[in-house]
Amino acid sequence: MSEAAKRPPGFGAYGDPSKKSPVIAESKPTPNTAAVAMTDGLQEEIRKDVEDIKETAEKAKSYEQILEEAEVSLDKARVIVDDLLTKGYYEEDVPVTKSSFVTFRTRTHSDYRRYLRAIEMINPKYIDEQQEIQLRYFLAASLVSFKGHAFEHPRPNSSDSAVEKAFDARLEWITSQPDTVINLLAIKLSKFDRMVKIVMSEGVVENF
Repeated sequence: MSEAAKRPPGFGAYGDPSKKSPVIAESKPTPNTAAVAMTDGLQEEIRKDVEDIKETAEKAKSYEQILEEAEVSLDKARVIVDDLLTKGYYEEDVPVTKSSFVTFRTRTHSDYRRYLRAIEMINPKYIDEQQEIQLRYFLAASLVSFKGHAFEHPRPNSSDSAVEKAFDARLEWITSQPDTVINLLAIKLSKFDRMVKIVMSEGVVENF
């Protein structure tokens, strides 16, 4: 009997039957690229919509949180917004000591332009000098009353000469005060300005 005949079935060309045959992975069909792209696009759109809704909710919530941190009630914020939109300015009594107050009002764009003209005319050489001019001009523009002393603020439709005359009177009073008084008023005005800026932050109209 030949050697080939002696070999058991499955031996020879098919290898040793005691050894496992290699596993051949099944081939997978090529995915439909257009369908995958469409699915991915829809998922991306859904994700963006969810993020937009979340962002809108966070903005509305953060505005109230910012007001709370600044110790400004929502009712007060409404008053400030209403006054600025209807009257064109907002006024508030700010305590200086236990028995004295200063009344400030928000400034207009014309007040800022006046300050720029002063800078151009005076032409300060040092930043400290420029800041001192800004301090006096902003105080003069915002000062309404101090310790019972009321200062004139002509109506918006008044003549330019009347507006400038009233401003010059306030500026003259400020210039004649001691540095300690001016520095104290400047600190109070800075807090007042910051409060109004917080209330009138981006998207404020949508909150009312």
